Amino acid sequence: MALNSVEYIFREVFNSIRRNVWLSIASVLTVMISMVILGASVFFLLNASNLASNFESELEIAVFAQDDLDSTGVKALGERLTDLAGVDTIEFVPKDQALKNFTGSLNSTTIAADLGDTNPFPDKYTVHVVDPQQVENVAAQITKLTGVDNVVYGKNLVEPLLKFTNWLRWAGTAVVGLFAIASLILISLNIKMNVFSRRKEIEIMKLVGASNAFIRWPFILEGMFLGLVGGLLAILLVGFGYDWLADYIQTTLAFMPVVNETELIGKVLGSIVLLGMGIGAAGSVISLRRFLKV
Repeated sequence: MALNSVEYIFREVFNSIRRNVWLSIASVLTVMISMVILGASVFFLLNASNLASNFESELEIAVFAQDDLDSTGVKALGERLTDLAGVDTIEFVPKDQALKNFTGSLNSTTIAADLGDTNPFPDKYTVHVVDPQQVENVAAQITKLTGVDNVVYGKNLVEPLLKFTNWLRWAGTAVVGLFAIASLILISLNIKMNVFSRRKEIEIMKLVGASNAFIRWPFILEGMFLGLVGGLLAILLVGFGYDWLADYIQTTLAFMPVVNETELIGKVLGSIVLLGMGIGAAGSVISLRRFLKV
């Protein structure tokens, strides 16, 4: 493409924005609102998934060793637990430590004397699995191991909890999908109105011999520019809004996990800008097709 053609295209882009300032503002606001809604739904999905993972990470299996096992037998049991398929990590809590923890939780120094200087607590292993969905299967395998007295893992709570975490993820994905579709429709309608208002200009250019590419590029660049401006405004609103909401939740609901990784948030905000530019360009191309058939 010749240099003068490139200059003409960029000049047309800014002349078009200046001539159709209200339509341009409407396009920017449409992109901004759509990207704000989409960005908010993405952060909802991230936090829903993070909350689900946090719940799942709390799933653990408590394995109590038989009282008559000596230190060698207890160590061998730990090795067998480690070798089981699906086991991620194990943590050993000796009976003396268990009694100490119990005494500390009651804030009492006479528990040992009250118990007749005996320790009723068994040695215990806390088992974490690789996949939370496999908790029941791993627990079933553990019960068959030699030296195991009892296995506790919240049998009646595991299935409802996993169903809830799966529902959280699906709900987050559905929200993102619905708002993404709504955003595309809203932006496409706005771009079509913009292109329709300039249909005479397009028809005249076609009649005087301008190529489709020559006509198309000013609209593509204009769509990208308006998408860029709308995207930048959107990330300001989403970024500051999410930062305030995350601080508020962490202050008032300290137990609630919130996604606050700077790199991840930056990637989401950067994607919003790129998506705004992409939708602006794609919407222009799609909307131009019917008017280029003169």
